[in-house]
Amino acid sequence: MNNAYEWDIWRGVRKAVEERGGTVVCFAGSGLGDPDPEHRARSTLFELVHAWNAEAILCLTSVISPHAGITGTEEWALARGLPVCSIGPAERLPSVQIDDAAGIRQLMVHLIEHHGHRRMAFIKGAELNQEARQRLLAYERILAEHELPLDSRLVLNGDFTTESGSRAVRELFDQRQVSIDEIDAVIACNDYMAFGAVDELVRRRISVPEQVAVVGFDDIAPARVHSPPLTTVRQPLEELGRAGALRLLEVLAGKKVEGAATLGTELVLRRSCGCVPTSRFVLPDLADEGSATFESSSRAVLRNALEAELHGEPGAFAFALEPILRDVAASGSTEFDAGRRFADDFCSRMRLVGSDVVYERLARLARVLHTKMFGPQAHLSTALAEYLPGFDIDECAVSELVADRTKTIPLGTLKLAFGFDATTMQPQMATYDGHELVPPSFEGLRRRSVFVMPLTCGPQPLGIAVIPAGSLDGGFYETLAELFATVLKVLEVRRGVPPEPRQSPAARARS
Repeated sequence: MNNAYEWDIWRGVRKAVEERGGTVVCFAGSGLGDPDPEHRARSTLFELVHAWNAEAILCLTSVISPHAGITGTEEWALARGLPVCSIGPAERLPSVQIDDAAGIRQLMVHLIEHHGHRRMAFIKGAELNQEARQRLLAYERILAEHELPLDSRLVLNGDFTTESGSRAVRELFDQRQVSIDEIDAVIACNDYMAFGAVDELVRRRISVPEQVAVVGFDDIAPARVHSPPLTTVRQPLEELGRAGALRLLEVLAGKKVEGAATLGTELVLRRSCGCVPTSRFVLPDLADEGSATFESSSRAVLRNALEAELHGEPGAFAFALEPILRDVAASGSTEFDAGRRFADDFCSRMRLVGSDVVYERLARLARVLHTKMFGPQAHLSTALAEYLPGFDIDECAVSELVADRTKTIPLGTLKLAFGFDATTMQPQMATYDGHELVPPSFEGLRRRSVFVMPLTCGPQPLGIAVIPAGSLDGGFYETLAELFATVLKVLEVRRGVPPEPRQSPAARARS
């Protein structure tokens, strides 16, 4: 949930469903069939998806299919026995997708025709990811169309993570011995890999974009404030989530929904390819205003731009400040770029101030829970009831896994470990079927949009947390779940330690 790509899609899904009176249960797991034991522990959460807790499934196949493939992912989804729609590639399911090939074409035509680049490295996505394959095929096709050679040394492996982008650049220069003079640009299959590529290039004292241009794909929010700001292809992520939800609601309404609905992409130019940034933020025309009115209106424009910046439109403030920056930096583009970086950094710091307050309060909660972990479990529930409403969380349920050999799924039986609801600060520690998600007494959590978070310790599933979906960012909920997992692990260890034998007063005196 701290992945900006997935978080933006989630926002679109939630808005579309709640506007129509429904609720969304977000299972925040991991990729199906992931060979990494820690990731696999998270993905056991998906076994709880069931007709007991959902009427239909909206499956983010673009994220959970890299290891299981589209076929394996669809088989898993269809086995739930519920109506299913896919966000991302699909073969048998109705889906909403984006035009991957068109996005790569926009990037490459710009690099070739505007910047004159001829030697472009390409960082692929995961092998079984269909979107990654489509983007690679588009890269090869566009090279051929422009009569440019396809050099296999420039096609690099990646898995959509920042680290894989850094690793690809290391492989390019260290293992494949490609010199810096042999490449003009790096095209990454998503923004996170582009961030990693930029980081590794900068570490090697290779300047971006002066020596090598770097471009990405997705236009997640960090792309706008990265250093340098990233040229990329904008996927309409919220609209993607919204469209997927609406298609699924049509299925639930009994309509015949088949095939794929395809959304377009948009080229967004920023400094990482050497271009002046583009933005959607529109300034009013003040050219005919008097000087006093112009000054007042300018202040209003900057204030409005700052508000837009802090409420989800990174880059708006720097764009509004641009006319002033151009006047101040009339001597050259270097000063102008420094001014834009200052504006972006200023807004980033303002956003961080708000985030710091939230995480400072979260750290306070962590300290309180740590002091209560070795006392009665009811005290944990009381602490949550005291602190979590400050985060607009008015109820939650944290449940631990109960070992039961008769169950065929890892999270088959759960027991409430701690939590609280609207009426009870210290609920009874009831045992229940995991498909219910929350104990029977937590009726409020059954009637609202929630996050279902896996609680794990390394490769070990410990239980789940069910938290109301609120307005804080996804990283907050992941951090809260990590805190809950730590508490569950301590409770497990504490139960496994035999109590100290009781001594008589005389024995204590002798010792």
